[in-house]
Parts: sequence; C-alpha cells; structure tokens
Amino acid sequence: MDQITTVDGAHEAAAPKETNRARVRRLFIDPLVKDGMRFKHHTSPDDQRRKLDQMADDLGYLSDQSLRVMAACMRTKGEGTNKVFWPSRISILGFAEARERMPLEDVPGLRSWFVSAAGRQAASVPGRLIAEYVFWKGHKRPPLGDREWAGVHEKAAGYARRVELVEDRIARQVLVTSEERNWLRRYHETEAMLRGWLKDAGGDA
Repeated sequence: MDQITTVDGAHEAAAPKETNRARVRRLFIDPLVKDGMRFKHHTSPDDQRRKLDQMADDLGYLSDQSLRVMAACMRTKGEGTNKVFWPSRISILGFAEARERMPLEDVPGLRSWFVSAAGRQAASVPGRLIAEYVFWKGHKRPPLGDREWAGVHEKAAGYARRVELVEDRIARQVLVTSEERNWLRRYHETEAMLRGWLKDAGGDA
C-alpha cells in the first residue's frame, strides 16, 4: 500500500501543470470559438494565433469564475452584422476590468516605467514617485499630455507639503491623528518600494 501511494504521488507530481494561457483558452476562448466566435476573414492564421495569445495573456489575471462570466458575456458582444466576430482588444479589456480589476502588480509596463529614466527623474522630486504611482493605479498607464502631467505635478507638490507638515508636527510633538500617521506610514512604505525597484535596477534610489 505504501509503495502504491508513493508511485501515485510520483505520477501526480510529474503531471504537467496547466499554464495560465491554457486556462484562459479552456474557460474563455474555446467555449466562444465553439459557439462560433471568429476573426474577420482577412485575418491571417498567424495573426489569429498572435491575437489569441495576446488575449490569453491579457485575461490571465482573471479568476476561473470571472473567465466563465466573461465567456457568457461575450456571447452577445460579437462584432459584425451577425455578431460573430471577436470584439476589439480594448473592448475585451474593458469588460474584463469591469468584472475584476487587474492587480496593479500585473499591469504591463508598470515596473519598467519606474526603473526607467522616468522613474529616476521622478525620484529626484519630492512627492513625484507617489504621484505617478497613484496615476498608474487609476489609469493602468503613465500620464499622457500636458494636462495629465500638470495634474501629477500638482499632486506631487501636495504630497510633499503634507509629508513635511505631518513630520514637522510629529517632531514638535504636536497632536497628530492616527489617520495622518497611517497615511504617512503608507506613503513612506510605497516610496521605499518604488525606490527599491530603482536600486535593484541599478538606478539612483
């Protein structure tokens, strides 16, 4: 009996684990393809494979239940006269985000942005790292255009002023609320994480 258990355990350990792409295909893509969802006629086989791989990667953060819900939702969201063509990538991403928000750490480009020259520049201005991080949290992308950057700069200046004010009050032993202390703690923890990314990448932290 012990020997059989050991052999079974070895086979179980050797069994290949389903990849995230395969999971998305099984729960989302394959059911929709079976129901008739397809790409427009001019889409080459190579382009179809690339688009499906991209779709699987985009939706890999979703839970099994969310993928099933998404598949049911997309059955009525096809494009074209007969509603049988895959919706655009932007549309699918929008429905996915409405169903289950993507964890920030999974957002493509987030970490690479903060370890790039943009991150090094932000680290040299008080409040900028946090202001840009907050923007990424809300938009899942970096700021674009003068208006968005102006908002980031204004927010960074506000953060810097608030840090200076709370730390000064703590230093002078003036009453500081628990909310202010918690905010300051979260601020410094987040800034330390971002500077840690820069340091790991060989940048100035």
